[in-house]
Amino acid sequence: MSADDGRDRELELANGEAHATVSAPNGGDGDLGRAGTDETDADRAELADLRRENARLRQRYEALRRGRYRQTAVALAALGVAGLLGGALFPPVRETLVVLGAIGLFAAAVTRYLSPERFIPVGVGSSVFGAHASNHAAVVDELGLQDVAVYVPDADRGDVRLFVPEHRGYALPDAEALRDTFVVTDDDLARGVAFDPSGGGLFDEFERSLDGPLGDDPETLARQATDALVELFELAETATAETDAADGRLTVRVEDCRFASAETFDTPVASFVAVVVARGLDAPVVTEVAAGEEMDFAVTCRWDVEDGEEVESSAGAASAVEHEADAGAVEAEEAETETESDER
Repeated sequence: MSADDGRDRELELANGEAHATVSAPNGGDGDLGRAGTDETDADRAELADLRRENARLRQRYEALRRGRYRQTAVALAALGVAGLLGGALFPPVRETLVVLGAIGLFAAAVTRYLSPERFIPVGVGSSVFGAHASNHAAVVDELGLQDVAVYVPDADRGDVRLFVPEHRGYALPDAEALRDTFVVTDDDLARGVAFDPSGGGLFDEFERSLDGPLGDDPETLARQATDALVELFELAETATAETDAADGRLTVRVEDCRFASAETFDTPVASFVAVVVARGLDAPVVTEVAAGEEMDFAVTCRWDVEDGEEVESSAGAASAVEHEADAGAVEAEEAETETESDER
């Protein structure tokens, strides 16, 4: 074997060792890749199992809730039947037992066929509303509008629009112009933006729940609004009102507000009170919100007092003065007549 053949043999051996060295890591990468794929598949399978389990638990919860309502309906129906049978067996208390039986059967029917209402947590609703309120506030801020909220009733459409003016010494646009979001009129003082207030939907629900008509005086409106905030919507723990009809002012103090805050644009509590006052008095209402400690705040609604009321009051006072003067003159004449008779 020649020297060249020996060198070629050495090169072949070296190349073989290099190929062996390179092949070993490549085989390891393949193992790692297969291991990573196996782990990903396992995670996906586990996620699918968790989703199926979550869906099963939801279905189980719905079934248990429906079963609980069915059991309640059966118990009420049994109570109703027992009342009717008792009325037949015990004549002295028949009327009472028949009434109880009828109430039981009616409650059973309502519980059985009326599905329970779904409730949304306050935090979820507040988060959703907060996004819309932030967008509206950003529009007002970027347009350089005033920090003034005017709730203007539209008698033709039976609703209220929230007007935010461009100028401090603003003028109210007409109802047709307020139906646009961006209010651009020939009068510069009547320009701004208009939104549907957050209290509009609350007012519709409130109006459907009223036993009688909506009030048309500040005292009645204050009572109806505060009762609805606490009892109907449960937006606040307590709400107290103070009114001054002569000055055109109504103030509602809210404690432990459960939805939004005083800093929120068109906050629902203030918006609802303003819509109630605007619809009841059929007059534009300017609303101010003063923040207090924690979630407490005060909502002040102001409106223009009609001049006719002041004129009427002045006329009434003048009429009373004239009446008293006439009565005094009559008494003086009678006294003078009596004196002349005595002298004669």
